[in-house]
Amino acid sequence: MTIAVICGYALGVLAGWSFSRSERVAAMWRKVIRGQIVLVSVFVSLLAAWRLPSVADLAWPLVGGAVGILLVAVALISTPKGSDRLGRAVLRGWSASPNGGFWAIPVATAVAGAAATVFAVLIDRVLVVIFGVMTWLLRRDAPLKQQKRTSWIDQAPVIALIIGLVLNYFSDAPEWTADALEWSAPAMAMAGAAVFVGSVLHPSQRIPWRPGVKTWTLLVLVRVALFVPLALITPEQGMHIVFLLFAFSIPAFFPPQLSILYGYRDPVVAAAVRWGWIFAPVGIAAAVLAARA
Repeated sequence: MTIAVICGYALGVLAGWSFSRSERVAAMWRKVIRGQIVLVSVFVSLLAAWRLPSVADLAWPLVGGAVGILLVAVALISTPKGSDRLGRAVLRGWSASPNGGFWAIPVATAVAGAAATVFAVLIDRVLVVIFGVMTWLLRRDAPLKQQKRTSWIDQAPVIALIIGLVLNYFSDAPEWTADALEWSAPAMAMAGAAVFVGSVLHPSQRIPWRPGVKTWTLLVLVRVALFVPLALITPEQGMHIVFLLFAFSIPAFFPPQLSILYGYRDPVVAAAVRWGWIFAPVGIAAAVLAARA
């Protein structure tokens, strides 16, 4: 599985770079982004909710999700006043939030297998709900006005989560869903990397990043300062590993994608996608050490 995840990332990066060199693909990139939301995020959301053992298992994921809300609150303090202030603060806080779906899930799966995967998926699904609210705020304040029918696509992961919870209530998830979730890791790595790289290199996102470094650094320090203590007090090894991966995360993939969809051009997002990768070696090393402890 480790090799499959690494290959998935590599293929995704190569595909994203290739896409960015095509003007024709760049012109239809918004459709590519929304296609990924439907094909990848919806699948994982539905299966994860269907396999949820009990409501009590959401306690620690909810604690982790609260960090994302706090990051937006901190970002709001440093965001200049304006008609789109809340939307821009959401974008900045999200850019410093951990990457659950395309980082914690694949890496936790590669390092610790199914035990860590279950918790990684649960906390990522909690974040899906929080990010669903954030997406609504981004759409509301978007410089590029949106067609109403696209809101169903943008909120598709949340809708899939609700459907999965309904299935969970009425029936037990089949055994094949466990294998499907595990093998979705390399697919998510590839799709996420491809659309992320293509979005970062998109013409609309080629903006100065230096003005955003200070704010991004502050937000990341808050993230690390909150998730490391949480990792130390969690009762299970899988939780410990996932919270360490959240503390030392690669950049969140959705902020540059949603910036293209909604017409934002923010230096904090530009700084995050360039400098967030420095935490990847630390996160992998911490996860491996925690798995062997």
